[in-house]
Amino acid sequence: MSAPNKVNPIANEFDNPKVGNRVTAAAGIGGVMHAMQHAVPNRALLPLMTMNKDGGIDCPGCAWPEPPQEQLGVVEFCENGAKAIAQETTPDRVSREYFANTTVQQMREATDYELDQLGRLREPMLYDRSKGDEKYHPISWDEAFRLIAEQLKETEPNRSIWYTSGTAVNESAYVMGLLGRRMGTNNLPDCANMCHDSTGVALGKTVGVGKGSITMSDLHTTDLLLSVGQNPGTNHPRALTAFHKLKENGGKIVAINPLPETGLMKFKEPQSVKGALNIPNKLADEYVQVRLDGDRALFQQINKELIRRDALDHAFLDKFCSGVEETIEHLKGLDDAMLERGSGISQKEVNKIVDMVEKAETCVVAWTLGVTQHRNAVDTIQEMVNFLLLTGNMGKPGAGSAPFRGHSNVQGDRTMGIFEAMPEWFLSNLEKEFNIPIPREHGYSTVEAAEALRDGKCDFFLSLGGNYIRAVSDTGAVEAGMEKTKMSVHLLTKLNGTCAWPGEKGLILPVRSRSDIDIQRTGPQKVSVEASDSKVSASFPKRKANLDLKLKSEVEILGTIGKATFGDDFWQPMIDDYGVIRDHIANTIPGFENYNERLERPGGFMLPHAARERIFNTEDGKAHLTVNETNVIELEGDQLLLSTVRSHDQYNTISYGLDDRYRGVRGGRRVLFISKADLEQRGLKDGDLVDIVSNYADGERRAPNFRLVEYDTSKDCVTGYFPELNVLVPLSERAKGSKTPVSKSLKVTLEPLGRNAKDD
Repeated sequence: MSAPNKVNPIANEFDNPKVGNRVTAAAGIGGVMHAMQHAVPNRALLPLMTMNKDGGIDCPGCAWPEPPQEQLGVVEFCENGAKAIAQETTPDRVSREYFANTTVQQMREATDYELDQLGRLREPMLYDRSKGDEKYHPISWDEAFRLIAEQLKETEPNRSIWYTSGTAVNESAYVMGLLGRRMGTNNLPDCANMCHDSTGVALGKTVGVGKGSITMSDLHTTDLLLSVGQNPGTNHPRALTAFHKLKENGGKIVAINPLPETGLMKFKEPQSVKGALNIPNKLADEYVQVRLDGDRALFQQINKELIRRDALDHAFLDKFCSGVEETIEHLKGLDDAMLERGSGISQKEVNKIVDMVEKAETCVVAWTLGVTQHRNAVDTIQEMVNFLLLTGNMGKPGAGSAPFRGHSNVQGDRTMGIFEAMPEWFLSNLEKEFNIPIPREHGYSTVEAAEALRDGKCDFFLSLGGNYIRAVSDTGAVEAGMEKTKMSVHLLTKLNGTCAWPGEKGLILPVRSRSDIDIQRTGPQKVSVEASDSKVSASFPKRKANLDLKLKSEVEILGTIGKATFGDDFWQPMIDDYGVIRDHIANTIPGFENYNERLERPGGFMLPHAARERIFNTEDGKAHLTVNETNVIELEGDQLLLSTVRSHDQYNTISYGLDDRYRGVRGGRRVLFISKADLEQRGLKDGDLVDIVSNYADGERRAPNFRLVEYDTSKDCVTGYFPELNVLVPLSERAKGSKTPVSKSLKVTLEPLGRNAKDD
């Protein structure tokens, strides 16, 4: 079935969303029905029944950990997981007729949603501006590999960029890193640069490892969960089942967020009797409506009050921590009024939280991009770690840090070496294992890669999945930058907006998806991924429906590029048998010893995490408390703080649909949520259309035609969807101490357009 050649020339200007009733409880029968609306017509039911279970595939959506094997549900997928699989199993195909009738310019006029709806890619496609092409046209795999090898042989290593999306599995990520480094560069940016880089920096400095410290059992049994900057109902809905178990076990939840997200308030467990009867369960015991970028000030308020009450774990601090006295003295000296202004939270509310902390034997602090994408994100996370250390909630059952990752294997990709600045032990291990020179010079992060594109410093760009242009900051600059390359290569299952901005030569290579069976010379292959709790498990692709398409696996494509470029058999054993790749991983990365054997265990195996054992791999062998400034963001005139988030019908840059029923938006995405007080202050009203404008040192940026939606959100704070609003974020705006773009707490103003969407 081929999708029609149809684009909307004003799709990226205004999409006329309808705003109405909001669903007030997450999941439930409604969520099941929405999942089935995607799954049934797209033939996704069979892979869904075994997804996230032994012998099935790992969900290609989020990185939510699986519960212990004995606690697995009848099904282990959520609404958005069903949508993610339906993306892969759709019978729709991008036809040759579409490419023959659609110019690159016309592709630019389509939204990513429209491009996605065309269906699965079926064969390699080439665009060649040097030959006057205006459209993509089919090309053979052999010719594609020849062109890539030809370009790589002409490219100076550090003028090539190798970008990895978080959906890449361990095996393809490892091969990608090996290929880039054999080419002679560490330009290996990945989507982790855009989400949890701040987490890795802060945790690495304070507890010695840049990953969360809890297991799923800890989350189920903790006495108190502080959920900071999360929207689990959309971003990782299976978390709601875990939160429900926490509540059933007597635990409490404090939700800290500028918006009261539905998934943190009420939940209908569809696999329970109450959920089947449409009866919701309350999740958050306390909702704290913090100001954007106010989490750091809030935790300083909490920590200061804990110190005042002497509600500290002195034995833990004395034995395991350094920097204690300096941090306590700093916190005691902070001005209460300044902290309250920074957080927007009164001391009375702070006291309620601290009362709950004092009653709890164990605490978990969980966070996502709502924390990591601020300019001062590293300091904020360090202050949250201060809380865990002051109360002794690190390295004991039911306690610890829980940074929940986005993409299904973004944490695994970093473990596999997809990072521009891997440590010396990793690089020397590669050199010893493969007997090839490995470069030591640090490469580009994701945003630094965008700057290189903008500045014409990249000749060759390859992306392993993802939608790079839409995902990164400063959309316009990166679009123009990608066009400057001599060659862009994208390994994808479907078209997206990045495909509309090819280099002088642009290649789109169709890959097998997570669920497509992968048969190589030694037979069907399995792959592996790492979840947010550091558990590694196998994924078994079995679906044969796409065998008629000219698809290749990510490993085969990358290995064949290596063969064509270097002209040797270095890559062939890894292409033939992914177990060979895992043996190499076992030889080069600690924690993966006997990888192939351990992967056979139902549920996989847990990687070591020293902080869980109260072993802190820092310079002095102790966990570090840190002194962090408050840095209240001051606004001038009518400035507001902007936060970008996902719609409920969205995963990262992929739009499954155009509805966000939890926020009452249907049929569109160009909306901006704003408080009643902020509307009245500016003489605006619900339904007005505005341009959103950011002004930074390098100039003005503008996102046109957004409908204002009156919403319960923090004063001076507005929220809209990415990637539409990424155009407002300068490449220079990234977190201090990490390389994460500042997609939260961005200063903007609104320019009214003099009309109301309700009148259209």
